[in-house]
Amino acid sequence: RPAPADAYVQAGLFTARENAEAAGRTLRNAGLVPTIYDETSNGRQVWRVVVGPAPTARDRAAVLDTVRGLGFEDAYFVAR
Repeated sequence: RPAPADAYVQAGLFTARENAEAAGRTLRNAGLVPTIYDETSNGRQVWRVVVGPAPTARDRAAVLDTVRGLGFEDAYFVAR
């Protein structure tokens, strides 16, 4: 069964790679598995840090709570 469309939590979008990597370390230290995507947005280089997938609604809520509790208050659900 595929993961739901909103199975990931975006912890942040960073314009500095070092900040994205620091966020990844914080999330890993909390037992989460972050992925950092190197992207271009509006002609600018950005790094998107997401956690997931979380297969159930309960899992997604727990991941979102954990990520926000680590200081990423603007975290939200995303498709990837």
